[in-house]
Parts: sequence; C-alpha cells; structure tokens
Amino acid sequence: MKRILPLILALFLTTACAITSTIEAAPLPATEADTTSPTSVPAETSPAAAQPAETNTTLLYISGTTHIESKPQVWPDVDAFLVFLQQVTALGMKWSIGADIGWLEGEPRAAELIQASEALGVQWDVHTHSPQDRAKAAYLITQMGGHPNSVVSGMLVSEFSNIGPQTYQGFTWTPQVLWGGTNCPGHRPGCDDLAAGLWIPLSAEQYTTHNPNGQYVRVGGGTHQLKDGRMLAQSIANGQYTYPVISFTLMVAPTTLQIVESDDGIAEITAFVSEMNGYTFVRWANIEETAQAWRAAGSVPSRIEME
Repeated sequence: MKRILPLILALFLTTACAITSTIEAAPLPATEADTTSPTSVPAETSPAAAQPAETNTTLLYISGTTHIESKPQVWPDVDAFLVFLQQVTALGMKWSIGADIGWLEGEPRAAELIQASEALGVQWDVHTHSPQDRAKAAYLITQMGGHPNSVVSGMLVSEFSNIGPQTYQGFTWTPQVLWGGTNCPGHRPGCDDLAAGLWIPLSAEQYTTHNPNGQYVRVGGGTHQLKDGRMLAQSIANGQYTYPVISFTLMVAPTTLQIVESDDGIAEITAFVSEMNGYTFVRWANIEETAQAWRAAGSVPSRIEME
C-alpha cells in the first residue's frame, strides 16, 4: 500500500504539468500574411463592421411666387390676393411677389398689400421688364413700408453680364439671386429656361454652365406645375438625384390666382402641400431662402431639365 500511494501521487503531478503546459502555450500573434484573411482583421477596421452608406440626403426646396406686371388689366384684386396669401402661408408655404414699376406707381392700395403681405411672411422680389428700373422698384417698395430682397425675379439671359448693384435717388439695391430667365422676350414656346435646381451661371453665352467663382445664384423654378413638382419629389424619393439641394417654384397668375397655364387653384395647391409634407426631404422656403440654403449646403450645382 505504501508503494502504491507514491505512484498515484507521481501520476497526478505528471497530468497537472501537462495541463499547465497546454494552457501556457497560447497561439502566436498572426503574421502579416495572416492579416489578409477577413477573419483576422480587427472588428473595428473590418469592412463588414463599417457604418452603412448614408441614404439620399437631397433636400427639395419648394417656393411660391406671383408676378404683377405694369398693365392694369392683369393686376390682382387686392382683397382676393390677400385672402389667397393668407391661405397659402397658413399651409406653411413661403411666398414672394415681384411687381413691376407700373403697378408700384399706379395701384392705390400697393402699400397696403405690401405691408399686409409682409406681415404674413411674404417677401418682395425685384421684378421689372426694364433692367434699369430694378433699383427704382426696390426703392418704391421701401417707400411703401416694404423690405425688398436681393432677388432678380425674371430676366432675359442676355442681361446677365450687366447685372449689378443699382442706385436710385440715393437708395442702392444689390442683387444676389436670379430667378426665372428667358432666351427671348414674350415667354414664347421654347424661350423660357424651365430647369429646376441651382447653379451660378458662367456668362450669358454659357448660362447653364456652373461657375464656382461666380456671384449670382440662379434658383431654377422648373415648370411651376403641380404634376411636375410631384414627379420631381418622387424621383428624389426613388434616389434618382443625389444633389444636396434642388429647387422648384409654384407660380400663380395674379388675376386668376391659379397655377400659371392651368386650372389648379387653392384646392389643388392644398392637396399638393399635403402630399409634399409626406416626404421628409421637402422644405418650404422662398426664393432667397432657397439660395441661402444651397450655399450653406456647399453650393453643389443641381440643374435638372424639365421641359
């Protein structure tokens, strides 16, 4: 019995040493050749562990505008127009108005409309058919208690090289934003630039070419039609465009208070706004605010043909 006990102890010690040796024999670090295997890449640097790519972050800025020309027969009824502006701003839309010299000088209730609309958040763009009248229009708006913005609202493309600050009776107006644009007078078929999106034109001859060192932001209004606004929003939702900012403008005729060249009125506009609010990427802004948002987002050109 005394002999058996030492043998048992010896056997136990031998087994324990083998176990200890196995535990201490940890695997060696992988060699450089081994790190090419996906299983040997640390989790924090593995492609499989990387953050997923961002989804489309395009924002669609939608504005509304109305132009009032100099001829009295196309002037809006002030009371009806104010009701309309109350309705669209209550929906959350941002509106701007461009009025030519004839209306500013001839409408007896011009100051009333300017002040009442600004109280609703409406902006006043500078819209004149004679380029030399822009500072005068801005001056008259100011004299009637308004605050004209920096938007050249409507212009001939050929005027581009002559755009700049103007002074009228000591009042200086400085443009920063361009909206509208036609290649021939009279809005004849094929004349208007109906592109959506924003860029800075290079020149009158290369108006659709983006100039990153240029000064005047061109806010494209598109076709102004509700159906085309819907199609544009759906295209963005489908990932067709990846520009940071795209612009689109609804335009309402001053006499009918309907979308230009259509029968769509406040009921259809209300339905459109409700539909657009279903998209997380839609923003309501006036023309000048849209240009500012585009600059803040990096000034990436986004021209989209809609003709």
